Amino acid sequence: MEQGAGSPISYWRASDALSGYVSGYHRYAVALPPGAVLRDALFPGWSSIRFALTGSGAWSVRLGSRRVDPVPTASFHGPSSYAGYVETGGGTLVGVGLLPMGWAALFGGDISRHANRVVPAALLDPYLPALGERLNAGEDPAAVFEEWLLDRLARSRPIDPRIVTLYDLLSDATVDRIEGVADALDMSQRALAAFTRLHFGFTPKLLLRRGRFLRALSGVLTVPDAGAALLEEAGYWDRSHFLRDCHLFLGCSVREFEKRRGPLNQMAMNVRAAVIGAPV
Repeated sequence: MEQGAGSPISYWRASDALSGYVSGYHRYAVALPPGAVLRDALFPGWSSIRFALTGSGAWSVRLGSRRVDPVPTASFHGPSSYAGYVETGGGTLVGVGLLPMGWAALFGGDISRHANRVVPAALLDPYLPALGERLNAGEDPAAVFEEWLLDRLARSRPIDPRIVTLYDLLSDATVDRIEGVADALDMSQRALAAFTRLHFGFTPKLLLRRGRFLRALSGVLTVPDAGAALLEEAGYWDRSHFLRDCHLFLGCSVREFEKRRGPLNQMAMNVRAAVIGAPV
């Protein structure tokens, strides 16, 4: 299923065979006049692979204190705990979002090495530049990604089932304590911290905090007048508690973030939610 055709943003669901490994596929197509620059923002989240198609302008992204300029034409974006502030001269960007299960099954290794980093995608798979050629030739992004990912999945090994359990726990808004997560996985808190860094990129405390913040932020941006009730529902004591997390994950207040993000951010939230579901 695709939605957003005819608009700058499109999303596609992954097939049933891949839905437990990837969050879906996306395309951002932005036409700008010569010399114009679009500034926008990406939310903190899981990892992704993205291709800037031929004719696209160079783009850059800032994650915390790290700036990548230019982003490689074929790039791998590791899991992030910072908002990504993007600048581009326009063009078309297509990509696939990887869930932690997808990283473990399709690639494997210590994902924390890529946390809050952007690297050339060929470091993951030497075939990826050829994948970019197919996308540039006009092939359907969802079909291209599906073929490549299914081939990798067919050659993969079973993943640790605790990764799926942990992902489900982190996705549950009612789970807010590390002790409960450790008990559910029958792990010590120390072992849990090592496990989450290896497969999810960050400590369980930061992952729980990021999830809570993104649930609240999505609500605040969608319903600005929701007020304290929305923050309390997300698990915050008061607005100052929420604002501390704003500075941690966004590097600024919500008000400043709304000035920094461009028109695509809210549009992407709406289209993604309609096709795939809300990310948090």
